[in-house]
Amino acid sequence: MIRGPGGYLATMDAATNGNNGNHGTEADSNVQLQMAIFEVTRDSQGKDLEDIKDRLRAEFARRGVEPPPPTWLDSVASAAFYGKSYIIDFPAALAADDAVPAPNEEVREQLETRRRLRQEKLPPGILPDPSEWELSPREVTAGGTPGTARKDSPGPSLGGRSTRLLLAVAGAAAALALAILAVRASRRGPQGR
Repeated sequence: MIRGPGGYLATMDAATNGNNGNHGTEADSNVQLQMAIFEVTRDSQGKDLEDIKDRLRAEFARRGVEPPPPTWLDSVASAAFYGKSYIIDFPAALAADDAVPAPNEEVREQLETRRRLRQEKLPPGILPDPSEWELSPREVTAGGTPGTARKDSPGPSLGGRSTRLLLAVAGAAAALALAILAVRASRRGPQGR
């Protein structure tokens, strides 16, 4: 979730953080990145963005983690400029908060809420059985050729040709309606005489 200035957090999908996919290493790296972000964010509000980015790079290097891509670093620095912590993911943020307290009360409260939610146990039957969570690509997307609908599709599907025809008819009807209005207006003559 990315929310703008004014009291917000942002999260980063693990797929965009440049890690090689090794889950344990990725999780450890995310915790180190998050601790660095907490450290730098603590006193970055209103500071120069380039200074914030330099401090982030230095803190990442000190912790032995690869610096993230420049656009990601820009997002983290922008959040820090507004005094907000960029949250990589909640498990990393929770672990980082245990080692380095989150930089402000708002983040600490949100992390505490997340901790409480993780403790909640849902009653049986609320979610489908995990074996039912597996979906084939056919179930996820309509697929097929244009103009064909899936059997379980909620309504008709128009192919490319049908859609173009429908749009042409609608355009012609709108043009006709405007022409009729223009003719009527011209027969009335100028208004206000």
